[in-house]
Amino acid sequence: MDHLAAFLAAVPEAARAAFDPAATAALLTAHHLAARAAFPAIAIGAAELAAELGRRLGEGASPDALARCRADQVALMIAAARGEPAAVQEVEAELERELAFAGPRTGARPDQIEDARGVVREILFTDTPGRVAAVRGFAGRGDLAGYLRVIATRELIKIVQRGRREAPREEADLLALLSTGGDPELSILRAHYREGITACVRDALGKLDDRSRALLRYQLVDGWNVDRVGELYGVHRATAARWIAAARDRLGELIRREVEAQLRVAPAEVDSIIRLVQSRVELSLARLMASGVEEP
Repeated sequence: MDHLAAFLAAVPEAARAAFDPAATAALLTAHHLAARAAFPAIAIGAAELAAELGRRLGEGASPDALARCRADQVALMIAAARGEPAAVQEVEAELERELAFAGPRTGARPDQIEDARGVVREILFTDTPGRVAAVRGFAGRGDLAGYLRVIATRELIKIVQRGRREAPREEADLLALLSTGGDPELSILRAHYREGITACVRDALGKLDDRSRALLRYQLVDGWNVDRVGELYGVHRATAARWIAAARDRLGELIRREVEAQLRVAPAEVDSIIRLVQSRVELSLARLMASGVEEP
């Protein structure tokens, strides 16, 4: 009966009288067996699951709510909150399915789906002021797939709507940071080649993969550090630093190709353009890595 005691201790005191001990104990046992059958790779004790069900149901706890809750999926989220790889992988796989479903229906571009993926991962796995991570708050009142679909759709709609309002400004901000930055030498080159260099940088950004472009925007426009980028993508900060460095290098390659293809520029000037543009990113990267991330 330890699981019954754990459940009743976690349920708000005002709700405890509604629960018949024998019926509640039997239901908790059934929930635990269902969770073990649904996710055999996840180890969770009967008392732990019972206590979490009581805590998560909270003020809405009732015999009917306990009977209807998806305790198996609550168990999955408990394990994900502990960082168990199998559980985290299962939750993320479900998220990918829901993003694949909701993305086309909201008209989101691939880069916007990438942004939504990061936002939803933060909602799922990161505590913020005033909100606990969803893996620690999900109460199983509905199906996990539907729960994730609602979150993913909501965030995709926000991002798509924001993109319609802000994309030109954000693109202009990023382009300005990469194109001139007030550097006299690059300004002279731009004046000489009119809009050619700006067009090359814009075209290079357009050919950059979605994640790399998002990383550069987070870094340069939004001013995020590697810790926040790592949290967003669920990776170690050193991995985030490597990704940002790779995005910088890839952008440099693409700009070189565009300059060589579009402009009749001497090799020395091509090198100057690439060096000056990449210096903007490298300076920001140095600031991000100044907190002690080891050089990849």
